[in-house]
Amino acid sequence: MTQAPSTPPSTPTPTPAGSPAGTGRRPLAAGLVLAVTCGAQFSVIIDDTVVAMALPSIREDLDFAAASLAWVVDAYMLLFGGFLVLGGRCADLFGRRRVFLTGLGVFVVASFLGGIASSPETLITARALQGLGAALLSPAALSILINAFPDAGERRRALGIWGGLTGVSGVSGVLIGGVITDFVSWRWVFFINLPVGALLFALAMSPAMGDRDTRDDRVKLDTPGALLITSGLLLLVHTVISTEDRSWTSAATLTGLSVAAVLLALFVARESRAPEPLIRLTMFRSRPIVLANLMMLLAASGLYGIFFFLTQYMQLVRDWSPLRAGLSWAPFGITMAVFSGVAIQLLPKLGSRVLCATGLTTATVGLALLLRTGTTGGYASDVLPTLLLCAAGYGLALVPLVVAAVSGVARADSGAAAGILNSGQQVGGAVGLAVLATLAGERLSDEAARGTTGPDALLAACHTAFLAGTVLTAVAALIALALPSVRTEFDPETAQGV
Repeated sequence: MTQAPSTPPSTPTPTPAGSPAGTGRRPLAAGLVLAVTCGAQFSVIIDDTVVAMALPSIREDLDFAAASLAWVVDAYMLLFGGFLVLGGRCADLFGRRRVFLTGLGVFVVASFLGGIASSPETLITARALQGLGAALLSPAALSILINAFPDAGERRRALGIWGGLTGVSGVSGVLIGGVITDFVSWRWVFFINLPVGALLFALAMSPAMGDRDTRDDRVKLDTPGALLITSGLLLLVHTVISTEDRSWTSAATLTGLSVAAVLLALFVARESRAPEPLIRLTMFRSRPIVLANLMMLLAASGLYGIFFFLTQYMQLVRDWSPLRAGLSWAPFGITMAVFSGVAIQLLPKLGSRVLCATGLTTATVGLALLLRTGTTGGYASDVLPTLLLCAAGYGLALVPLVVAAVSGVARADSGAAAGILNSGQQVGGAVGLAVLATLAGERLSDEAARGTTGPDALLAACHTAFLAGTVLTAVAALIALALPSVRTEFDPETAQGV
């Protein structure tokens, strides 16, 4: 890994008593920070997938039109992805814990509104507010985590746990959604966030969390930059999501993508000359950061798409109940947790290049196995090998990806870096799902034109999505070969830009 140009080490900032970096209660305080931040991230990622199993019940209870039902998922992804970069920078400027608590409050209140929703409009609005809260909460949590562990080894292990949450949380959402929908009510998919959020809020008020107020009144928010990046990302995600109802070559889609590209280009131009930029473009001089974010976007595209289509395959092609489909994902979550732990231990020895390339190649093989699935067959022979290989692969890859994406970032920019990484994950997930849905829809139409109907037509559509997800993951594996072999991360106190 090429180290950033050296700068004179800054004078260490005195550590507040009781903070994670302090002495005395340090292990307890560090454990609290890890539990609270990872608990928050677990909650926001779960809400990407937990609703999927409840959609049929939601449609029936609230009388959703088929065309608008997808917005129960899409509204969350839209606001989450669109506001992440702004949320991360707000954490840098206005205080990480302050923004964390604000985002958590918005997320919990929106969850309550979703649980009591009596109309489609109310539920979609609540989901959008959940996404906004998540966009504030997630990058603030990662920024707190980065800055709570001054020791490189401890920070690597903490980031490893964080990185392993992506797939585990997504699978947990599918599992929890299936259990709650079958045994209680779809409304508890939202209500479950209330006690969890209240506990996280109470724990986050502990002095051990530190960072009571990191706001620097001398630094102002780059409002024009914030408007450009937020509007550009919102338009990009909205346009991509809308391809569920219109083609990629339609005038509306092409116009939306073009305007989004212009807004993002204007944002880059603005940041290059702004006195206090929303994102310091010098961060992108680091090859590990650029490649890690690109790989995260591609990996998330494949992973989120496969979550959706493999679940659809289980329920629509194989006619499994929501509960059975949810339980079928359990080996994925367990295996990914195990291999995330393995990656934490191996990262200092093997480095990020080996782990990412090995992990993503393994996941690619696992996804390719889905191409042999049929309308009949056994779970152990058809589905389980894919779940185990993909879980092992993503578990090995996502930990070093997260470490590489925040390596060498100045402490003052850690929130922005976290926002960029999470944006890559959310935007990648939205784009990947839209691309796979488009390809699957076209295949389904072709099969219908040939006279193929029922499970056979759905299977062909799923196979098309599986193939696209395999290709996206394979491209990410190839990019991993160019990733510098990061074995640990820079100390934010001495990194470029301090």
